[in-house]
Amino acid sequence: MVRALAGVILLLAAQPLFAQSADWDDDHHHHRDGARILVFKDYHLAAGDSAHGPIVVIGGTASIDGHADDDVVVLGGQVRLGPEAVVDGDVVTVGGEAHVDAAAKVHGGVDQTVLRFPDIDGNWTPSGNWMAGVALAATILRLVIVFLIASLLTLVAPGWVRRISWRASAGLASSAAIGLFCQLAFIPALILLTVALAVSIIGIPLIGAMPVLVAAAGLAGTAGFTAVAARIGARVRGTTVEESNALFVDMAIGFATVSALSVFARFASLGPVWTSPTTWSVSAAGLAIEYVVWTIGIGAACATVLARWNGPRTAPSVPGAPVVV
Repeated sequence: MVRALAGVILLLAAQPLFAQSADWDDDHHHHRDGARILVFKDYHLAAGDSAHGPIVVIGGTASIDGHADDDVVVLGGQVRLGPEAVVDGDVVTVGGEAHVDAAAKVHGGVDQTVLRFPDIDGNWTPSGNWMAGVALAATILRLVIVFLIASLLTLVAPGWVRRISWRASAGLASSAAIGLFCQLAFIPALILLTVALAVSIIGIPLIGAMPVLVAAAGLAGTAGFTAVAARIGARVRGTTVEESNALFVDMAIGFATVSALSVFARFASLGPVWTSPTTWSVSAAGLAIEYVVWTIGIGAACATVLARWNGPRTAPSVPGAPVVV
């Protein structure tokens, strides 16, 4: 298996040398030389045909009914060997199963690494949709990191979070517009700043501080997301951030509310209906909700940093006078 996987790297590097031309001669239909490397495509070797050289399929299925005189390697897919199949080398699958007919002949070994995911009944079964598992793990990791930073902000800098939350509530549309502008302008502004520092003798030593600037911008954006999530959580509890004395609880409830659709869609994608339009629609809706919250939060954080905050004002305590928040 190690030899076959190591060969994949060499084959990918040498793919132009082995690639078949589009006008492959029909006389070579039964006797083809060179490696076959397919990416996100299926491969089928018909009965009676011979393949000389390794067969490598990435993100697809390899169906062998003829004679392959070298290894058959599939990454992120499945291998099917029919009753007339003959493989002189190894059969290797990573992320999928190898279905070998009892009459098939494999002179090498059959090595398969199958990723297993829980289905809708909670049973751990093989899943051909291994990419869905990777996406789920990435989503959970992303949310855990954001939640940890948000928790730290609510505990260490609750006043800052409350100010950003008030700013977002006071100017929802303006915060969204500022947030969108900041996202579009951040990379160009960062490039221009780097160039400006590079051409300046005084600014050259400051280029090393660019990662700190990027980290500070990321922290401010996360603070904005935390503030908007806290306001959503407070609304779910029937209060406001200004009146609440449990900012962490508000943030946790709002965070769960905002990310619920995204997490649900990722888990649903592991089931048998992962390709259904409904699942993709729910996933898109979840990402849209997260993006809107992030955009509003980034805009509110930028507005809070650039403008002096006077805080929510309460009207004088005159009987019957309304309270403005």
